[in-house]
Amino acid sequence: MQKIKFKTIYNRKKALNKEGKALIQVECYLNGKRKYLTTNIYLEPKYWSEKTATIKTDYPNSIFLNKSIKDLINRIEEIELEHINKNRSFNLESIETFLNSNKPQSFTEFMTNEIEEMNLKVGTKKNHTATLSKLNEFRKVVYFDDLNYDFLDRFKKHLIKKYNPSKNTIYKYFKHIKTHVNTAINKGYIDLKDYPFRTFKVEQEESKKVYLTPQEIIKIEDVELETDAQKYVRDMFMFSVYTGLRYGDVFALTRNNIKNIEGSDWLVLDMEKTSDVVKIPIDTLFNGKPKRIINKYTVLGRNLCFKEVTNQHCNRILKEIKNLAKVDKKITFHSARHTTATYLIYKGVPITTVGKILGHRKLETTQIYAHIMDQTITNDIKAVNFD
Repeated sequence: MQKIKFKTIYNRKKALNKEGKALIQVECYLNGKRKYLTTNIYLEPKYWSEKTATIKTDYPNSIFLNKSIKDLINRIEEIELEHINKNRSFNLESIETFLNSNKPQSFTEFMTNEIEEMNLKVGTKKNHTATLSKLNEFRKVVYFDDLNYDFLDRFKKHLIKKYNPSKNTIYKYFKHIKTHVNTAINKGYIDLKDYPFRTFKVEQEESKKVYLTPQEIIKIEDVELETDAQKYVRDMFMFSVYTGLRYGDVFALTRNNIKNIEGSDWLVLDMEKTSDVVKIPIDTLFNGKPKRIINKYTVLGRNLCFKEVTNQHCNRILKEIKNLAKVDKKITFHSARHTTATYLIYKGVPITTVGKILGHRKLETTQIYAHIMDQTITNDIKAVNFD
């Protein structure tokens, strides 16, 4: 059985359109016959390399576009190979039928499938699913043709009107949508010229890092609480303070993450957000308080260290706790991680060590907290009466 030969060709008809551009196509050759598949990419002649049969590197998104052409050829080859392995006939007339047979009927269906098939961390998958839920709430079925500036703008206004989220929350929703739109373009479901994020932009603002001072940590630790839910959430929050772990990493901890290194217990884990390995000395950090919390919630036969509660539940209970402790700050579970950084720097722990505990890839990320503490010191000095 002969194999299909492929060639990427530009301007086959030797004619430019009104914009001075011509189409890039993939030529499929088999048994003396040819079939031409469109890439939906139109290009000016100066950006096409006849020598390499690729888009030149000085053209915007050239790497992405060249990859999308290569991906199209790879998809055909995969279909052809599957037929060869099963001793089934395959001809040029069948190509478009098989290419389109698994095409999702809507962007909603496509995004749903992608979330399931992508190799996402548990927390990241939840975030993408939450974005899809908001999108479905706005419109039950979103078709590929719906994705334009007007649609995205109306979706943004819907979010603001119904939920009044922060700028960064809105940015996160559209970042997820953009990811799946890019994948849809790469797979040929959306024409590149219809890319909606070329004109639609969402602003991101630098988030204010809320943290507890050493005095406020003591207030949270010592406050008399009223319910078991409050006591549990406080322990989880303080465990995050004592270790610097994010919400997702705290509730993903298992007994297997506890390693004895030279006689001391450490937490050794791949961080959910970055997949970087961090090592946290729970015997020595905060005088062993994180280890005591793990031991408190150890259940025989259960590998997970803690029983999970939702981030939303934690933040709601934290509001009750901070009010009881008379802490006048709007804190969330993530405030614990900011607290770890500022507290350790305040106590004189080298900034490189703080960065390792938090799993920061760049020193500049940790140095942000040093600047925060500089401002705290300035404010404390200003409050002193030197007269």
